[in-house]
Amino acid sequence: MAQKTGAYVAIAFIIGIIIGALGGYFAAPGKTVTTTTVSTTTVTKYATTTATTTATTTATTTATTTALKKVTLTIEYGEPWKDLIDMAIPIFKQKMKAKGYDVTIQKIMLPYGTNFVSRLASDFAAGTAGDVVVYDSFMTAAFASAGYLLPLDTYVQSWPDWKEFPPAMQKIVEYKGHVYGVMVDTDVRMIWYRKDIFKLAGLPTNWQPKTWKDIFDAAVQLKNKASEIEKALGINEFYPFYIPAGTKWGEGTTMQGFYMVLLGADKPPYNRLYDYKNDKWIGKSTALYRAFAFYIDVYQKLKVGPIQYNFASDVWGTHRKVFSEGKVAMDVGGSWEWAEGWGPKGVAPLKACKTQCSGQSGSAYDTCYFNCEAKYVGYAKMPGFKGGAEGEPQYVTISGGWAIAINAKTSADKREIAWEFIKVVASRDVLAKFAAEKGKICPRIDAVQVPEYANNAYLKSITEYLKFTDFRDALPGYTKVSKIIQQITEEILSGTITDPMTALNKYDQMLKSAVGADNVEELPVNTEPIYTG
Repeated sequence: MAQKTGAYVAIAFIIGIIIGALGGYFAAPGKTVTTTTVSTTTVTKYATTTATTTATTTATTTATTTALKKVTLTIEYGEPWKDLIDMAIPIFKQKMKAKGYDVTIQKIMLPYGTNFVSRLASDFAAGTAGDVVVYDSFMTAAFASAGYLLPLDTYVQSWPDWKEFPPAMQKIVEYKGHVYGVMVDTDVRMIWYRKDIFKLAGLPTNWQPKTWKDIFDAAVQLKNKASEIEKALGINEFYPFYIPAGTKWGEGTTMQGFYMVLLGADKPPYNRLYDYKNDKWIGKSTALYRAFAFYIDVYQKLKVGPIQYNFASDVWGTHRKVFSEGKVAMDVGGSWEWAEGWGPKGVAPLKACKTQCSGQSGSAYDTCYFNCEAKYVGYAKMPGFKGGAEGEPQYVTISGGWAIAINAKTSADKREIAWEFIKVVASRDVLAKFAAEKGKICPRIDAVQVPEYANNAYLKSITEYLKFTDFRDALPGYTKVSKIIQQITEEILSGTITDPMTALNKYDQMLKSAVGADNVEELPVNTEPIYTG
């Protein structure tokens, strides 16, 4: 009964996250048993033989033929990773042939338009998921606690490449001390800014803030130059700084915005939503107070942020459009926006770059456009409140992304083969080439050694962010916590909350109600202002 209850809890947890984030063979006659070492674990396989046997104490066998052992491996993945899987398959098959296996790959590709997380959760529950799956790393805790993923500890410990995945890329696929996946793509977040607008306001075009004060100082200077900027760009409204807030953004508010502030609001481990040492959610802390104060300063006190854009029917499309049009000078957003947002084939390309490159096509157009984009769009690391130790800058960012894992139900005789497939998919050259082709940041530090990746100046530069990136506290109860943050930031937008202590007290009360008072702790709070002008 206890096991059933645990399973019900795990499944309920998975459903909650989806809503918030929307064995072996035996020897047989006519076969001889041989062993081949794959990675660090020995796998038993069988070679069919035709033999003449002499009935003596030691049988003498003369083998005349040896056949490859046939194995079928099922791979389940979303269409965005089609090219990655297709690139890896021939390399993997050749590698396994040398090891004595003839592997047939059966693909379960989930097409665009499918809710990948929901579909994979359903397939796991139904027992129809692939032997190897590509899943949202955000679901590691949910899938692991439900018993869907095979722990990979022994595999990664003996895999030399594991060290090329920085700490955050390892931690993001970890749950309760065990590794359950290997990252295949990721992202980081930064402050995007318009170089041309900064120049109009008398700000440096190679801007890199070292503290929150630098951000607010720039925002105030931009606000003072608003009329000149509007006239120069031919626009009728202008806002210096945009950070996601409110319920319309959903998880975007929490991950795109609030975490980017919270992580820099205090020193670890006090800059999180969860205290891993005491296993409690944090209801009050200096970091939470400062994070709410940051939002209040942007949207209420200094009035440098566009309140109405956070209530648009399509907040994602809106934030891209207004940045492209120059109505926003600084935008806290993800690394994918360089291409997906305002790139040549993006949602909202830059008008000036489209005009400049209009006479070209294909790769020539893309090259022309990206060179033009670099003249208009800059990106800066998000700084911490006061910087790091001994006056050094403290930079923060947060990552998500997708990982590849082994289904816990995969038969024991296939697990080593499944791991060999993961090693090929997650190898340096395969991942780096895929990332370069898709304009994504590679989760491996050594990706910069691959020409296709190194030749992309943008990707090469943001790979540095992986050295200090972090990840969400994606634990049971997280979706409730995230919704509370969205609700409180929306009350800041509406002006219902204009004081950070009011925001903090309400957060604490709502958190206790959502996850239980026994699961919440309160830390000391420093209430000094975060910006005094």
